[in-house]
Amino acid sequence: MQKKQRMLFNLIVTHYPGYDNYVLAKTQLQQALENIQIIDSRQSLMLILVDDPYRSIEIIREKIKGETPLLRVIPVDAITDVYVDRVAKAVKEVFSSKVPKDNTFKVEIDGRLFMSKEGEVIPLHTMEAIEQIASLIDNPVNVRNPDYLVYIKTLRLYRVTELATITVCKPNQILRYAAGIEQ
Repeated sequence: MQKKQRMLFNLIVTHYPGYDNYVLAKTQLQQALENIQIIDSRQSLMLILVDDPYRSIEIIREKIKGETPLLRVIPVDAITDVYVDRVAKAVKEVFSSKVPKDNTFKVEIDGRLFMSKEGEVIPLHTMEAIEQIASLIDNPVNVRNPDYLVYIKTLRLYRVTELATITVCKPNQILRYAAGIEQ
C-alpha cells in the first residue's frame, strides 16, 4: 500500500490587506489551530500546512468569531501545475474519491489555466477551462445549488512557481467572511 504523500500546504487563507491585518490573522489562526505551519505569505494571502484542513475549517468556524481580518479559508485537496489537462486529471481523481455518483457539482476557477499546443503555452478563457474539467465528470451539473463545489485557485508559491490548487468540497466547507462575520 502506497503512503499518501504529504502536501506542501493544504489550507489557503485570504485576509484584508496590510501588515496589521496579517499579524492579527496569523495570531488568530495560531491560537485556534494546533500544529500550524505558514509555508508562504504575501499581500493578503497565507499558504498553510495543518494536519487536517477540513477539521481546521470546523475549528476556525467555532473559534474565530466577531472581528477578524479573515476573508476566506479554503481547504486544498490537491496541487498541480496550471495546465488544464493536468488540473482536469487531478480533479477527476479527487472528485471520484469524495463525491457520490448522484450528487451535483459546479466548477469555479479563480485565476488562469493554460494549455500547451504545438509547443506554445496558451491561456484559456475561464469558461473553456471549466467545460474541459466538467466534461470528465459524469455527475450532473447544478450551477445554482450544487451538492459539491470543485474550486480551482491558481497562485504563485515563493513568488516564482505557478500552481493550481484543487478543492472538492461541500460549498459550506470554504469559509467566507465579510466585515468580520462568517457568511
